[in-house]
Amino acid sequence: MQIILCEDVAKVGVAGETKSVSEGFARNFLLPRGLAYPATDANVKKWQSEKRVREVKLQKNIESAKTLAAQLEQLSITIPARAGREGHLFGSITNAMVAQALLEKGFSVDKKTIELSTPIKTLGSFEVTVRLHAETLAHLKVEVTRAAESAQQG
Repeated sequence: MQIILCEDVAKVGVAGETKSVSEGFARNFLLPRGLAYPATDANVKKWQSEKRVREVKLQKNIESAKTLAAQLEQLSITIPARAGREGHLFGSITNAMVAQALLEKGFSVDKKTIELSTPIKTLGSFEVTVRLHAETLAHLKVEVTRAAESAQQG
């Protein structure tokens, strides 16, 4: 089935492209979510008229993503976590925890945009990638420290 993408879809294409996808993928995923519409003559003309407005909006999104990326590059966040004697964490630091730490610093970042190659399971300094836009990445410094325990065990 031929479709026109309204928004960027990972592993499919970017907004404005005409793609050929399976009937089921289009009918069950792309069309109900408003990510695409069928590539009919009327829809192609409609897309052409909306294209200029979308380009301006896209440019503003890219510019705001770049400014946010510049701010995040300067930022270093600290996440306290419980750890054993050798520095191995009880659990792990996930992208949701990084997003929460950023929110506490005043940056609202969706946890889905934070990319961890593997969950963080030890104390130390790590570099975390934040995908703010398809073209914009930010590298954030994350320091995992030992949490101060409220009650001494003994």
